[in-house]
Amino acid sequence: MRSMSFAMAVVGAVLVMTETAKSEEPPIWQPLAEKIVDFIDKAEVRYQEGDAKAAQRAVVEAYFGVFEDRKMEAAMRTTIGAKHTYLVEKQFGSMRKAIKNRESPDIVNEIAEGIRQAMRRDAKVLDEAGIPAGVFMVNQ
Repeated sequence: MRSMSFAMAVVGAVLVMTETAKSEEPPIWQPLAEKIVDFIDKAEVRYQEGDAKAAQRAVVEAYFGVFEDRKMEAAMRTTIGAKHTYLVEKQFGSMRKAIKNRESPDIVNEIAEGIRQAMRRDAKVLDEAGIPAGVFMVNQ
């Protein structure tokens, strides 16, 4: 819990520092975060419907298909910090494991809400810092 408080303090400091350096560019990361949130929402609905396999696939797609593949993870790691990003990444694994272990829908919802909040908060930080999506692409 202490490390999570530290991570939140770091994110808060980054938000304050970037508030004055807002970019005039359209947001890149916030729409991407909403794609991740859509998959997390889908996972939660599928789990509530009793389809744990489809729920797990949606979490995997949110993480590997969007968060990692579209380089939000890399942008967060270099802009917000590795420790913070690791804690956010852990939430995806926690959700997948909670679904696999047939935890209560309330527990799955709590984890899902944490992911939704993290994606939206961190995407805003990245957009306000003016981090371009292409900077993290390999073989440009």
